[in-house]
Amino acid sequence: MNCGSREGVVRKMDRDCSCLKDCFEKLHMSIERNIVSVLNKSFVECFLKCSECCKDINYVSEFSKLASMRLMETYKCNDGVKKLLSEVTKYINDLEEAAKKVFNNVFRYEVVLVSRLTVHGSSHHLPLDISLAWDSLFNVPYIPSSSIRGVVRAFFEENNIVVDGENLARLFGETEYSSSVIFFDAYPVDCKGENLVEADVITPHYSEVTGRIDEARSSPTPLVFPVLAPGTVLHVLVALKKSLNAKAQKKFLESIPEALKRGLGAKTLVGYGYVKVELLSSKVEKYESKS
Repeated sequence: MNCGSREGVVRKMDRDCSCLKDCFEKLHMSIERNIVSVLNKSFVECFLKCSECCKDINYVSEFSKLASMRLMETYKCNDGVKKLLSEVTKYINDLEEAAKKVFNNVFRYEVVLVSRLTVHGSSHHLPLDISLAWDSLFNVPYIPSSSIRGVVRAFFEENNIVVDGENLARLFGETEYSSSVIFFDAYPVDCKGENLVEADVITPHYSEVTGRIDEARSSPTPLVFPVLAPGTVLHVLVALKKSLNAKAQKKFLESIPEALKRGLGAKTLVGYGYVKVELLSSKVEKYESKS
């Protein structure tokens, strides 16, 4: 591609790169292809092709914008995406049945997003400025169990929930491996809105240079990134190794939705990740007092 001086000036003014756009237009993205592989491959190929022409822009930010917009187009709540989610639902059904064979207490919650959700934005699931936790096997975004566990455990610890002399926060143990509570990754099973994935934007106004913020030299750069859309329905499985008496069990089951309603993922203080939660099913072992 011709990268002459006149083109370079125009490109710098528009903060745009037609080479990258042309390269991305040829990208074949669909729910039948592995999104993680497609985006990582195209990230490298387009960079090798366009790095010289696009040297006046932030390549990662521009690629993130194009990728996020394409993800939103690809993951509209149409028959194809709903068929994909039905396969995920079958997996969760199988996982629930398997968990019931291993654990005596298993609970399944339905979580419906009230607002957009971003999770694991700094991870390397996708080659973007702000990423999104993405399962490369099911080809859908998801909420890692560690994110759910962190929110729920913090709620129990902060509220010091004690029932019949037992502090329920102790169920979580000192480490994940000593915990009596097991969380599984949460997957989308349905979408009630127009999209499963949407493109969102934030505009950082300052860049830190040598430890200082220079307002006079600030150059706001919009960052476009993918999020889970409002109306997305996810299922969360929770297993409990320890049996609780009826009163403690009731409090435990009620506290999990209360914890999740505080917000999941990142940026909850600015309205992301708010949910409605309902207990769908449970398998409970009869409690036998050891006294």
